[in-house]
Amino acid sequence: MSIDLDGPEPIYKQIAAVIRRRIADGTYPPNRVVPSEAAVCEEFGVSRRTARSVYALLTEQGWVVRVPGRGTFAAPEPPQRS
Repeated sequence: MSIDLDGPEPIYKQIAAVIRRRIADGTYPPNRVVPSEAAVCEEFGVSRRTARSVYALLTEQGWVVRVPGRGTFAAPEPPQRS
């Protein structure tokens, strides 16, 4: 999926949606590391601040778990969709 730079939805929310889909479809399995902020910056051509916003949103929504000193992991069980 490509990111719509000119659309109304913030870029960090678009990237978070891509990562959510990858977690949901098993590309990033439960309890396994997801790409680092640096990798998100490189893949999507965004700043570190944007990458931090992506993972802050995904953490808040329950899609990822951050472990200091270890990294960011796909949640053991993705949140139920409403």
